[in-house]
Amino acid sequence: MNIPILAALGIAGVALSAPVAQAGGNVAVVELYTSQGCNSCPPADEVLAQLSGRDDVIALSLHVDYWDYLGWRDTFAKNQFTQRQAAYRDAWRKSVVYTPQMVVQGRHDVMGSRADDLAAAIDAALRIEPPVKVTIERHGGMLKCRIEPGPERTVGIVWIAKYTMNATVEITRGENAGRTITYMNVVNSLHRIGAWAGTEPQEVTMPQPEPGEGVAIWIQAGEAGPILAAAKIENPLVE
Repeated sequence: MNIPILAALGIAGVALSAPVAQAGGNVAVVELYTSQGCNSCPPADEVLAQLSGRDDVIALSLHVDYWDYLGWRDTFAKNQFTQRQAAYRDAWRKSVVYTPQMVVQGRHDVMGSRADDLAAAIDAALRIEPPVKVTIERHGGMLKCRIEPGPERTVGIVWIAKYTMNATVEITRGENAGRTITYMNVVNSLHRIGAWAGTEPQEVTMPQPEPGEGVAIWIQAGEAGPILAAAKIENPLVE
């Protein structure tokens, strides 16, 4: 099955410079729920920045909007990300959402600034063999993602995220007033593009990311279930 998403992500078709691709090995997706208006978030933002350089981790920064009332409107925040965080809360039968929260492989959450706890959760996720194989590669002027079933049938939802690899913000109001913070892998679009039936190989075609951007794709069991497999490809800026 072929799923074209040429317009959904709004990524221009340009050539990649030194692309990084993740193929069917173990890759852990780490989602940081953060906010420019949260004074306890910068240490977690720094932890995510360190993770962003790892080939076996897809580190994503998702900015929520529920701290905007404190006097600073987060320039990256989307209510969609707040709702996604709430979906994890409901799936895990918890009563609250919080920042900074790290969600690892859709399975566990840890306080984002607790690097040791996070490292343990990532190591545990990487020890789980993916039941599905996901690869991304350049194909002509496009990207081609291929999803292949494993020996046992698994089903899920296919998600694609586009992110900015590096973005610096000068914050003038709110709890972080006066700080200039650099955020890594800031998600600016997240799309559920279809269901994975788990029976036949499936391909997704998409435009290549612009310089300074990356694309991640993953298969997740349900709206807020475990992530089964994932891959990323990035187009770093050339200084």
